[in-house]
Amino acid sequence: MTMTPPASAAHGARRPSAPRTTRRGAGARVMARAAAALAAAAVLSLLTVGVSPSVAQAAAPQVPSALSFRVAAEDDGVIAADGELRVALSVVNQTSTAVPAAPAAVAVGRAPLASRSAVAAWLEGSSSPSLRRVGSEQLATVPSLSSVTATTTVDVGDDLAPGVYALRATYASSQGTLVARGVWVVPDEDAGQIAVVVPITAGPLTSGLLSAEELATLTAEDGSLRTQLDAVTGTDAVLAVDPAIVAAIRVLGTTAPASATEWLDDLLALRNSRFALQFGDADLATQFAAELAAPLTIPTLAPSLVAAGAVPPTPDATATPGAEEPATPDVETLTDIGESRSDVFWPADGTAGSDLLAWLDAQGDDPLTIVASDAVDGEEGPRARAGDAELLVHDAAVSDALLTASTAPRRIDRSAALATASAFASFADGGAPLLVTVGRADDRTPLALRTAVRAAVGLDGREAIGLDALIATGPGSAVTADAVEPDDRRAGVLEGFLDDERELNRFASILEDPAVLTAPERAAVLQLIGTAWRDHPDAWDVAVGAHREATDATLDAVRIVPSPDVNLLGSSAPLTFSVRNDLPWPVTLVLVTEPNDPRLVVQATTEVAAGAEQTTRVDVPVQARVGSGESSIDLHLRSTSMVPIGETTTIVVTVRAEWETVGIVVMAVLVGGLFVLGVIRTVMRLRRGTAPASDGRSDG
Repeated sequence: MTMTPPASAAHGARRPSAPRTTRRGAGARVMARAAAALAAAAVLSLLTVGVSPSVAQAAAPQVPSALSFRVAAEDDGVIAADGELRVALSVVNQTSTAVPAAPAAVAVGRAPLASRSAVAAWLEGSSSPSLRRVGSEQLATVPSLSSVTATTTVDVGDDLAPGVYALRATYASSQGTLVARGVWVVPDEDAGQIAVVVPITAGPLTSGLLSAEELATLTAEDGSLRTQLDAVTGTDAVLAVDPAIVAAIRVLGTTAPASATEWLDDLLALRNSRFALQFGDADLATQFAAELAAPLTIPTLAPSLVAAGAVPPTPDATATPGAEEPATPDVETLTDIGESRSDVFWPADGTAGSDLLAWLDAQGDDPLTIVASDAVDGEEGPRARAGDAELLVHDAAVSDALLTASTAPRRIDRSAALATASAFASFADGGAPLLVTVGRADDRTPLALRTAVRAAVGLDGREAIGLDALIATGPGSAVTADAVEPDDRRAGVLEGFLDDERELNRFASILEDPAVLTAPERAAVLQLIGTAWRDHPDAWDVAVGAHREATDATLDAVRIVPSPDVNLLGSSAPLTFSVRNDLPWPVTLVLVTEPNDPRLVVQATTEVAAGAEQTTRVDVPVQARVGSGESSIDLHLRSTSMVPIGETTTIVVTVRAEWETVGIVVMAVLVGGLFVLGVIRTVMRLRRGTAPASDGRSDG
């Protein structure tokens, strides 16, 4: 995975400011809405710590907090038809000493809890309904820094009316008495229908498309994507699919890992109803806060196909004349997730304010937006309208409990969360379908997610339905959506990304195909504003800084190599400069030269073809109208459409034109001297050759 980005920080004024998102209008909640919100908060708190601290302290003030006791009704908290209830008990000992074996007593209520607020009050320890002891279980010795879990079956009777009932377990440990609370449900035979939305996402990413290595990991037997797909296989869950995943697999083509190809085949073979999230599950609220006219899209992925070898970069010269070239798949083909609805938006929970809903409604012909029930007032069922916006309202309390169950590492925590979800679901109107989600998360275990999805599609005895059946339930009631303050921090980051993107678009004009640079940038931006990053704010800051540094490096990849001052030893001569191209693609440029002295005449423009990842030398003719002196030349790089590339470089030129005459005179003297010396040597040689020879004899 690429969730953890390079360890580089954002620089300068570009570092994101502190978050300022707030919620308004909570005081206007009706009682039913308040109960749901209270219940959701209660279950999250309870499932995190196991037992409410206030309850434990009230029962035994001296008990160390490192010893915790938990209870949960098994089988999603639903009692069997014969009146038997399976109850799980767990003790976690984080102290330095062992805890001796001790009994745990189980008691249940006989009167149903009246509402969601009553359920929340019971779980928080602020109510005391009448209970009856129905059994006990001896818990074994708990070693230091260990835990013990046991399951017991108690008979609560088969004569109880449908509803939610209290569950309490009391653990008489050697360190004091601990009390844990839970709930269980007697189901209603006419519970109705349920639709469960399950996201299929890859988590927070920094690159536009998953690599082959990342896909191999994610689609392996225990990988996150395989886990998500296995969890929904055989169910009627509604899938919310990130199209960037399927695009990454198709772009790789035959080079994609076998596990990824199989995963894609399995996804397309599922009969589940589905809709596509935005590319990378990009955060819709961030785009709205950045005052965009519409959500961002991916113009093309063709350069990625070329890079992966899926299509040839240029037409095949050996192809048969007149034969049609194979068509390059377009974005729609690459991101196709199978038969799906294209008019569904799912903003991150807590971001769907009235302004955002109106913005999304303007993006199509009556699109549907999924929102949590705690974001609107007055909802009655899953279909609703806020102004002109058509909504699908999911039950926030039930969905929060399902999210907790899907991320819980321990079985008893999953059981407690699912029992709470069943309890909250039993208060929903059985005459209308119930819409829930398992939420977005990237830290789920295969077992936890499978368990949560399996329980959700049959929650409280309901019948699972698909998206079309849910939408067909009617136009929905009028509701009022809350106002939500825009997240200025995230919006500022996106605005910075788009400013950088505009610079890259201008810079990319030096490339034969600008899309090789611009298309990956847009995909990366969408990934970096992905909803999954909301759960990792610190890592997001680092990822944002790393991306901006990479953008700066790209914009600086083509430049004039600084050179020392130049001596012009004559009235005219070519000057040589160097252009560095660190990009993996060749570029075409124009070197513009502007003298800062009218006595220098310089060729104004020189075309430069710079190869990939190399330095290219450029000769520029220069003439001097002065015998000697110092001047300078400004050098600029431009694209062929005269878009500025990089910064201006100034070169100092020292003219020594008289040195040319001096050099000629010196050369003439040297040549003349050599000629005279040659003549003298020749004459002397001839004289030696004609002198009278002596025979060496004398008279006498």
